[in-house]
Formats: sequence, C-alpha cells, structure tokens
Amino acid sequence: MRRVFVITGALVLVGTLTQFYLAGVGAFSRPATADAWTAHRAGALAITVLALLNTVVAALARAGGRIIAFAALPIGLVILQFVLSAISTALGGSPTDRTGMPLYLIALHAVNGLAVLGTAATGLVNARRFIAGTTGEPATGPGPATGPGPATGPGPATGPGPATGTGGSQRAHAA
Repeated sequence: MRRVFVITGALVLVGTLTQFYLAGVGAFSRPATADAWTAHRAGALAITVLALLNTVVAALARAGGRIIAFAALPIGLVILQFVLSAISTALGGSPTDRTGMPLYLIALHAVNGLAVLGTAATGLVNARRFIAGTTGEPATGPGPATGPGPATGPGPATGPGPATGTGGSQRAHAA
C-alpha cells in the first residue's frame, strides 16, 4: 500500500500540472468562449477525486496523521478554487469577460492554483519519505516496526537518579 501511496501522490501532481496547461488553453483561446474552460473545470474535478483517493491510500498505508492531512489538503484548495470563481461570477464576471473586482478576485484563483501545485508536490515528497522511513513521524496503527521507541510506562529508570518505577524516558523527552 505504501508504493500505491507514492503512485497516487504522483497522479495528484501530474493532474495539477495538467490543470495549468488546461488553464493556458482556456486563457489563450481565440475567440474567447466559455467552452474553452470546460476541460479546465473537468480537470479540477479529476484533481479532487485523485486527492481523495490519495488520502484514503495514505490512511490505509498507515501514514502519520500529518501526512494524511497533507494528502487531503488539495481537496480543500480545489474547493476554494470553485468558491473564488463563483464569487467572481456573482460579482458580474464571466469566463470570457472579467474586469474590476471580479478580475482581481479571479486572479487569486491563479495564486491558489500555485498552492495546489505546491501541496501536490510536497505530498509526493511526503509519500516518498514515508516509504523510505525518513518522515520523522511514526506510522499509525499496527504495522511493520520502525525500530525501538522510547520507553513508556513502568520500568527501570534509564537515566541517572533513583528508580521511581516511571521510567527515565520523561527526562529524555524534556531535553
């Protein structure tokens, strides 16, 4: 499942890069028509589905909570893309003619698109680090052991001082 996590992470990144290409097609189509943006809108749905699949695979692979949350982040950012577009349209803009406030608002759509790209790229890096075991975050749930962890619970003291039955790991964590 860990390798599948890397594959789905790569698909989210490729889908996001494709979105930028499709945005260019829509922006530079002449004559400017609303139909020029159809593929771009479909691509946003594809990214959402791929990011959802990536999040599920991350959870099944027992990646840590932060990694799973980061895998889900593109979903929220793509939803924000639709919100920005809807507000711009509600303020009088259209896919072929935006001026004034609708133009400035839809310009945030491009900036947010860069955020989607950045989270997709970072998500792929996270997935690759996770399968390499270099995330610094333990896997959740039962699974292959990643090595001995700090002592917890009652046991002999691990540091200087009298044995208190609480283990010395608390001193190590405080340092």
